Amino acid sequence: MGKRLKVAIIGCGLVSSKKHIPALLNLKSKAQIVAVCDLNKDLAAAVAKKFGIQRIYADLAEMILKESPDVVDICTPPQTHVKLAVEAIENGCHVMIEKPMALTVRDCDEMIKASEQYNKQIGIIHNQLFNPAFLKAKKIFLNGEIGDLVSMNIFLSTPSSYMTSIKDHWAHKLPGGVLGETGPHSVYLALSILRGVSNINIVAKKLINEFSWSNFEDFKFNLIADNGICSVTQSYGSNQWLAQIDILGTEGLLKVDLQTRSVIKQNRANLKPANLARSVISSVAQACSQLISNVFSILSPLSLDAHTIGINEYLETILGNKQFTVPAYEGRETVRIMEVLVSKLNSMELIKK
Repeated sequence: MGKRLKVAIIGCGLVSSKKHIPALLNLKSKAQIVAVCDLNKDLAAAVAKKFGIQRIYADLAEMILKESPDVVDICTPPQTHVKLAVEAIENGCHVMIEKPMALTVRDCDEMIKASEQYNKQIGIIHNQLFNPAFLKAKKIFLNGEIGDLVSMNIFLSTPSSYMTSIKDHWAHKLPGGVLGETGPHSVYLALSILRGVSNINIVAKKLINEFSWSNFEDFKFNLIADNGICSVTQSYGSNQWLAQIDILGTEGLLKVDLQTRSVIKQNRANLKPANLARSVISSVAQACSQLISNVFSILSPLSLDAHTIGINEYLETILGNKQFTVPAYEGRETVRIMEVLVSKLNSMELIKK
């Protein structure tokens, strides 16, 4: 067995207990969780007990001093990221950060400056970049199988019961409200295909008046880049989960479902009945051929989970075996675009009022 990295986790909420900790335990040949830390020590104790983690802390500095971790895994709300990341880096740790990197470009730059000064790696867990369906679709696109990019559409729906209807949910306190929580997913997915985003616009609508604490429940924005446009719809007003991406090229179309893990390649160069029939048959054949593997992937062990794939790549980067897909500057660009979107939303709020 090679070197195992000592990982200390700060933040014992949903994303650490549902994603990061299970992923790290699944990667035990490369990482050992030495401790967890949370301001709520009872929560930290409960999480530690559930996963068999030996030590708990309520203070990051104390945890670093006593445990000497190689990596600090930051799973706290984004407004806390800069302080925690810089403190960890200055004390000799690499940092892994659950998206988004931060809430402002200024905070990102402070983290990047510290990482360069102390020669430590920052890795941002943009988890859906590691979704097996998106990895497959991006490979098809980069191989030129659908030609050059023309346009891209992303449609994400998060049920209102997940955040919107919960008055005291922490997401409502983020810049942009609920969009600030899940909006970065759409932005970083778009940025993995787009090059040179130069213009951004957004519209939003208030749909559910009974949720007075929610600014809007339906958002649509466009990212205009040198090589095409990505149109994004983010909805928070239904009871449906949805995560679908269309990538249109000069010679074909990819339809991606991040939840069912399906990738369908279509070619409708003309609307002649024979060509349409071939398109239908091809789509059905592709869906059928992926059926067993997709069901296995959805029900599979953590090895095929997007967080696990991303965290594994980050650990391999620290061990010197790989180049991480989401270095700090990629996280910064996502934050830059989110800042623009939030600024435009705030202007809309002023008009609405």
